[in-house]
Amino acid sequence: MQEHNKISLSLASKAPVTIIGCCIGFIILALVSPFNASNVVLAIGVGVLSASLLLAYWHGRGGSFFILGLAAPMLSILFSELPDFWSLGWVINGFFCGFAVLLWLFKVKNR
Repeated sequence: MQEHNKISLSLASKAPVTIIGCCIGFIILALVSPFNASNVVLAIGVGVLSASLLLAYWHGRGGSFFILGLAAPMLSILFSELPDFWSLGWVINGFFCGFAVLLWLFKVKNR
């Protein structure tokens, strides 16, 4: 159990760097493709959902949370409008941004 808590805190310590990387990714995507707000909001929400499910697993709530946490990213792919490759980039970047923001908040809460 203690090993799982170390995993979540280890990932949470890397979250600020990931957030900066996601912001750079958003800037690059904004320069080369149109912005689809619904895709990004959905992806960020699913990233938060996935991170919260994996945090529940890492803190001993059961293996089903692990499976759901890993399956959650498919929701953002299934329910997004993906007319071109760049739209997929927005969705993937939004997912990782939402995931990193929740882990960063977890780190701030557990200082």
